[in-house]
Formats: sequence, C-alpha cells, structure tokens
Amino acid sequence: MVSSITWGFLLLAGLCSQVPGSLHRSKPAIYKPPRFFSIAPRLDNFTFKLYHKLAYQSKNNIIFSPVSIALAFLMLSLGTKGDTHTQILWGIDYKFKKPPMAEIHKGLAHLLEILNQPGDQIQITTSTMLFLDKRLKHAHKFLDNVKRLYHSKAFSVNFRDTEEAKKEINDQIKVETQGKIVAVVEKLDRDTAFALVNYMIYEGKGRTTRLSWFCPFSLAVTFQSLKCPNVHDKSLSGREVK
Repeated sequence: MVSSITWGFLLLAGLCSQVPGSLHRSKPAIYKPPRFFSIAPRLDNFTFKLYHKLAYQSKNNIIFSPVSIALAFLMLSLGTKGDTHTQILWGIDYKFKKPPMAEIHKGLAHLLEILNQPGDQIQITTSTMLFLDKRLKHAHKFLDNVKRLYHSKAFSVNFRDTEEAKKEINDQIKVETQGKIVAVVEKLDRDTAFALVNYMIYEGKGRTTRLSWFCPFSLAVTFQSLKCPNVHDKSLSGREVK
C-alpha cells in the first residue's frame, strides 16, 4: 500500500508542475485569416447592392460575377489618382479616406488564386487581359502593376483600325481559352484607348458554362462612356449586365 508520505510527494510533484515558469510553455498558435478575408465584407456589400438593383429592374434570371466586376474597377484604379481614383473605389463600396490599397489588391489577387485552384467536383478558370492602344504613352507603370498584382497579360493594338483590332482581340481570347470562348468583341470605336477582357469558365457535373466581359474605355474615360456588355453561354437565360 502506498504510504501517506508517498502520496504527499506525488501531490507536491503535481503542484510543482503547474508552477508558472517551471516548464517552457509553447506559445499558442496565432490564427491568421487568409488575405481575401480583408476584402470579403466590402465585396459582399457590393454584390448584394448590385444584385438588388438588377433584380428590382428585371424579372428575368440574373447572372454576373461580382469578383470580375470588382477586378475591372480595381485594375482601372491602378492608372488613376485623385477624385477619379476615389470615385472608382466608391463604385465597389470601398469608401475610405485613405484606402489600404496594398491590402485590397493582395486580397483580391489571393481570392483569384483560390478560385483557379483545381477541384474534385468543379473547376473554375478565370483570367483578365488588357488591350492598349499604341497611341497611349507612359503606360509602363500601369502595365507593370497590373502584371505584378494580377498576372494579367497585356497586348498593344491599333484601335484606329477597328476591324483588325477586333480580330486580334478575339483571336487572343480564343487562344487563351483554348477555343472555349470566341467572338467576344462585336464592334469597336476608333476612340477606344484600352479594353479590358475578363472571362470565367465553370466546368462541373458534365456541363461547361462560359462567361466573358468586354469593357472598352474611350480616350476620355468617364463613367458615362463605360460600357461592359456581358457575353454569356447561349444556353443560359438571363439578363445582360451593362
């Protein structure tokens, strides 16, 4: 039988093991949320506001990609400053006096990276391409930022020759999507300064859905001159977002 003295030593050993500093404690792991968490609340607000506005105006099905729209605005913001820069951010519900642009861009880039990861049931492929007019000067910094942050491809085209520019853009998109998306551009204006093309391909459960957006910007970029027709799979029944 264990004596009372032995029990006393065991109890003392147990108490000593709990004395602060008696053992090296491992620091608790600090949870760091993914980078896209920083943009999620604002992106959610923008998504529901846009959805409610579109749903109020139409009784048809509505399909749009809030990530693609936010991406277009944020990429455009890389080439602007002052009031124009502020208004672009306000358009996607980023209403800050001094917005944390580095975190915003990193957050969206991380979200795009996650979306493009292969899945067991579905596969989403999304990418953005820029087409700039050869007349544009001093656009190197803008292009460098777009490529660095979003890994987007950029091409130089002559928008004065609208037919040749249209063919070149459609050919590049066809190659980029391996023929899954063709004839995105139907017409172009001669005063187009640059165009942004975003596409998303959803593959899952034996069906492929293709969505693409073509956004041309005139030399005098204003919100009134911004037109982004939505080109989607003909098998879908929905409203075009403009």
